[in-house]
Amino acid sequence: MDIHLLERKYREIAEMTRPWCLEQCPEPGGCCAPQYCDLAEMRAQEFGVTLPAQDHPTLKFMGTSGCIVPPFLRPLCAVHVCEFQLREDPGFAQAYQALREEVCCLEERLGPSWPCGMARNYWE
Repeated sequence: MDIHLLERKYREIAEMTRPWCLEQCPEPGGCCAPQYCDLAEMRAQEFGVTLPAQDHPTLKFMGTSGCIVPPFLRPLCAVHVCEFQLREDPGFAQAYQALREEVCCLEERLGPSWPCGMARNYWE
């Protein structure tokens, strides 16, 4: 199992959800919260990665063009999508759910070698 495949799939799902979160959401970036930055920081530490703090007043990893944390280090944020988007766009919902399931299955195949914080936990 190639961990780089999982990292690529996380990037794909984050790119899929990003336009909605930053452009079409009634409250752009409204789902971002400091506790998610803390979770991303803990996940990064599991991989031996130190994340540089940004200048945002409440979200320590929010840079001028969005979050600086790679999607695989912020699984809950990367897979997050608003229920509004899922209801409004059935085509998007179908593609999103298929990709999300692929991400979850890839993580589960890695087993104990993959640190905690799996994408499926977001949905349970």
